[in-house]
Amino acid sequence: MSGRCLVVSYGLGTGHHRVAEVVSERLRAEGAEAPISRLEDWVPWEYDLLFRKGYLFCVFRLPWLWQWMYSTPLFARRGRLAFPGMARRARRRFEPLLNGAGAVAATQVNAMEIAADAKAAGRGDFRLAVVLTDYDVYPLWARPEVDLYLLPHGDLVEPFLRLGVGPQRLAVTGIPVDPAFEKLAPDRSVLAELGLEEGRPAVLILGGGVGAGPLGEAAEAALGDAELQVILVCGRNERLRRSLIPLAQAHPQRLRILGYRTDLPRFLAACDVVVTKGGGLTLTEALAAGKRCVVLPGLPGQERANTAFMAARGWVSVCEDLAALPLKVRRALEGPEGQRPLPKDSALHAARLLGALAEGG
Repeated sequence: MSGRCLVVSYGLGTGHHRVAEVVSERLRAEGAEAPISRLEDWVPWEYDLLFRKGYLFCVFRLPWLWQWMYSTPLFARRGRLAFPGMARRARRRFEPLLNGAGAVAATQVNAMEIAADAKAAGRGDFRLAVVLTDYDVYPLWARPEVDLYLLPHGDLVEPFLRLGVGPQRLAVTGIPVDPAFEKLAPDRSVLAELGLEEGRPAVLILGGGVGAGPLGEAAEAALGDAELQVILVCGRNERLRRSLIPLAQAHPQRLRILGYRTDLPRFLAACDVVVTKGGGLTLTEALAAGKRCVVLPGLPGQERANTAFMAARGWVSVCEDLAALPLKVRRALEGPEGQRPLPKDSALHAARLLGALAEGG
């Protein structure tokens, strides 16, 4: 495989970046050139203030506002997120990055919008692909400049068709995840490394790379079942990790609090049940690993949509009331193992489609 595919992401959380990394790694393994560009490294400061820092402020401090912004048809009527002047400044900074790319793969809607604007303005001879990382179809994804959409699930084909996207522009690959998740075998050795018991049920609590959601409350609730032991991964939320030290001291035999980890497959291999929020990538990784999942009350917008999509198909159990978490976990333990309902070899499938696009296929 030859050709150059520029992979573009934006760090609202860590999921968009991680999918970009997985796609880039797989493209390079197939022989393509696949540099990654992150919007926060080069967009104008006011653009980043509005769309990244503003988003994070809303979802954590004013979730009702973000839910309204996500649900309102205002942006769909406008046909874009950025204001015209801001969009032009972002596009001009993007254009030098193309550097002969045959294709651009965007893993986030702002990244897609900037690339689509550049293509519409004739600023590069490239094909544009979108790699969806959530299980919802946001109307602004439907741009005529996009040549290929890589979809997480076949049930998203119909919503895109209703938005006027032709079937020849749609491919169901699943969200590209690290192959390590898809090939995971049970291995409880990490429990012994953490000083936990290999023979006791283990619950892994996650809040994505940013450590969002009611993680501390979930850990405390799960510990209400004396048979459970808990591993809580706080991600980059150092404030949360420090705040939970007293809880860990109160349960020295059954609770471990960890920060950001790059070896998450090891922890998934050791656990029996995953408790997490509605992040598209985190849930996909857990399901790809065949894990039973209990989903916490999620952040507004796309995370609630992810949870609703998966719950409707019976992939996850939803826990709206943390007092019921021990019962939800216990039922998950007594139920069947996760069924891995998502496409396998998702990263390889995505990389081959993107490579063909970069070569002009």
